[in-house]
Amino acid sequence: MIIKNKLTGETLNIPYFEFRTTFSKEINVAFESYRKTQLNKYSYKFKDDNSMEFNFYFDLQWNFNHFGISNWYIERI
Repeated sequence: MIIKNKLTGETLNIPYFEFRTTFSKEINVAFESYRKTQLNKYSYKFKDDNSMEFNFYFDLQWNFNHFGISNWYIERI
């Protein structure tokens, strides 16, 4: 994965498992924001949090970049 800092322009080329450990706080913030947004749209569609989490990780790049509050964004997976 290529992760880039919006402020400094610093670029990191890290594997997925390292991304999950390094940016776990930012991923959790993005997921909670995604979850609240989806529940406000159509809560009847999700039977449990597992399907919502699957949908979040299915398009991780877009969701992390748009729902997360971070100086880092995923440039390429």
